Amino acid sequence: MKYRTLKSLLLLLAIIAIAGCSKDEEPIILNPVAGTNLLDVENEGYVVELNAVPAPKGQQGTWRVYIGENGRFENVNDPKTNFYGEPGEKYVLAWELSERGEYKSASIDVSFKPLNPIITSIPQDTLHNNISFYLEAEAPRFGAKGQWSIVSGDGAEIVGEENNESVFIGDKFNEYTLRWTLSYGSKEAFKEIQFVTDELKAFAGEDNLDIVASKTAKTKFFTLEGFLPAGATGNWNIIKGQQGTVHSEAIDNSLFEGLADTAYTLTWTVDLAGLQSVDTVDLRFRGKWGMWIDERDGQSYRFTVVNGLEWMADNYNYAEEPGYGSWYYGHDERSIVEDGHPLENEDERKYYGRLYDWHNAMDNAPEGWRLPSGMEFNNMVVALGGDLYADPKIKEGGDTGIDLNYAGYYNLAIPSDPSFRNSFVGQDKSGLYWLSDYTEIYDYASVFEVTSSSATPGSGYLPTKFFKLSVRYVREIQE
Repeated sequence: MKYRTLKSLLLLLAIIAIAGCSKDEEPIILNPVAGTNLLDVENEGYVVELNAVPAPKGQQGTWRVYIGENGRFENVNDPKTNFYGEPGEKYVLAWELSERGEYKSASIDVSFKPLNPIITSIPQDTLHNNISFYLEAEAPRFGAKGQWSIVSGDGAEIVGEENNESVFIGDKFNEYTLRWTLSYGSKEAFKEIQFVTDELKAFAGEDNLDIVASKTAKTKFFTLEGFLPAGATGNWNIIKGQQGTVHSEAIDNSLFEGLADTAYTLTWTVDLAGLQSVDTVDLRFRGKWGMWIDERDGQSYRFTVVNGLEWMADNYNYAEEPGYGSWYYGHDERSIVEDGHPLENEDERKYYGRLYDWHNAMDNAPEGWRLPSGMEFNNMVVALGGDLYADPKIKEGGDTGIDLNYAGYYNLAIPSDPSFRNSFVGQDKSGLYWLSDYTEIYDYASVFEVTSSSATPGSGYLPTKFFKLSVRYVREIQE
């Protein structure tokens, strides 16, 4: 009995020993798979989901950072864990398997796009007529923060420096460098702009004396074109013109309402950082008359459309070769004034215009304009009902708007003067106007005439050598 028990015990120990020897001899197989590389990632929080193959039963899996700073795993033992990094950083991550003291790892590369600050409002080298500027940059994304700062330059401030859209207000005639910085974690990136400030000068827009608006509406509308500097306040005020309205006086692009053929002058006042500046703008809506400005001297002229042409409604007044090719009434050497008086002030000179030599008037018309022909004048008279009906319509105050006046004329060989001096004749009595028709053999050119004493216009020919007359140019209708 004792023998059998001892034998069984020895057999059991042998089996255990054999079993133990077999387990120690089984090889350990470690085959980590870390997944695919994740490169140039850009998203909220700068995070990626890893994709390692889970550890086999009996083995332990662990994520580790081999290369790269400020990276972290949500769960180092989860093969599918989230990994958080920083922009611009490149990481080497290892998925490590271990069993009974043995280790083996596989790695992947993970990288995140760097911060990329972008300034969208780039000022010119000089802030023309201004000391302030609207700062605009692309808004921070993916959890980054933005900050404007003044790198160099005195006496300035940034209003709302932590907003991508901010306002810079500086001092006049100073050079500034501004910086827009993006930051996330330990990372920063910035862009800079440089400019020089000017002094503050209000801008009310360009003068517009021929605003084409609705023909049927009694009042006309125009969007004002003032400029409001960054951080400033503004105010419109009408200083000339009747029945005009600025609908929003503090808005630079307010709607303006006014009457046709009425000249308006508006002021635009801006206040910024204790400074104030004022600019004016002249406006006029086209009604019966349009308005044309001669670029050569800045003078303005009304025009009206009659019988398919645009006719100037003011006598031409450009100083073409003064004293040789054109004259003001009453002004020339060895001359007398038979009627009226010499033109001395600017208002009278503008009203009556200059008297021109035909060749100068013909050859030096402003671009796009020309002398009308005799046929064009006669066709206009016929279209208006003939001489008797046309006369009051084309004279000053007539319903066509041509407004012919009596500027007189200059005769270099008038027989009424015993000394045969040059004579200025007919002011406020007669208006003589050059036409384009010309007879070279006799040096005669065609003319038309309106007078205060006649109820019909006249036409004919005069020698260009002796007569200097008023001019009304015409042009094709401008679309």
